Amino acid sequence: MNDSAESQSSSVTDAPEKGAKDEPKKVPENFQDQLAYAWEYIGGVYGTILTILPVITYIVVNALTGMWPAIWASIGTAVLVGIFQLLRKEKLAAAFVGLGTVLITSGVAVFVGEAKGYYLLGNWITVGIGSILLLSVLVRRPLIGQVWSAANLQGTFWRKDRKSLFYYDVATLLWSFLSFSRFAVERWLYNMDETTWLGIARLVMGWPLTFFAVMTSIWAVRKVDGRRKLHDPNYKDPKQQAESEESGPADTETARSRGE
Repeated sequence: MNDSAESQSSSVTDAPEKGAKDEPKKVPENFQDQLAYAWEYIGGVYGTILTILPVITYIVVNALTGMWPAIWASIGTAVLVGIFQLLRKEKLAAAFVGLGTVLITSGVAVFVGEAKGYYLLGNWITVGIGSILLLSVLVRRPLIGQVWSAANLQGTFWRKDRKSLFYYDVATLLWSFLSFSRFAVERWLYNMDETTWLGIARLVMGWPLTFFAVMTSIWAVRKVDGRRKLHDPNYKDPKQQAESEESGPADTETARSRGE
C-alpha cells in the first residue's frame, strides 16, 4: 500500500550496478528489521498520518456539524496534504491519489444523501479484494505468492512445492480474512447508522491490521526463500554468483595473456 521523487543527478549517482536489477530482493532476516520493513511498507509515520488526516477530519466535523461541512473540510484537508506532498517534491501521483480518493468518496456520500455514504465505496472495495484473494487460493495461485514471485524474480517453483504453496496460502488467506472482517464490521455499523463509529472502525481496522498482514507475508516469504535451495532448479547462491562474476573477467585476462 509515499514514494519520494528523486532528482536527476541523484538518480544517476545512485543508479544500480549492472546486473543488480536481476537480483531478487530479500526481506530482512531478524525480527526487528522485519518490523521496520513492514512499517516502512505501509508508509511509516509520515505516510500514515497523511493518509488518515482527511478521514479524521471528516469524522470530527461530521460529528460536530453535519455532512456538507465534513465533506468540504475533508476535501480541504486532502488539498493541503497534496500541496504538502508537492512541496516535498514527491511524485505527482502520490499528491493526487489521496485527493482523488476523497473526491470520489465524498461524491458517493452526496449521491447516497447520507454522511455514512462516505465509507460505502471503501467497504465494497474491501470485500472485493477479499474475494479476489480467496479465489486465488481456491485456484491454487495464492495472490501473495504470485505478486512476490513476479516482482522479485523468485520463479514459480513454489507452486510445485507443497510447503511453499502452503505458506503463501496462509498469508493470502489472512489478507482475505481481514478484508472480510473489515467488511462485516463496517457493514454492520453502516446498517446501524453509526456514522462516527463507522469512521473510527475504518481507521482502527485499517493500518494496524494491514501491518499485521504484512508481517505474516514476510514470514511466508522467508519460509519460501528458505526452501529455494532445495526445490528451485534455477536457484543460484548470490555469493557464489557474485564470486563467479568477479573471477570471470580475471580468468579471461589471464587466458589472453597466455595466448589461449
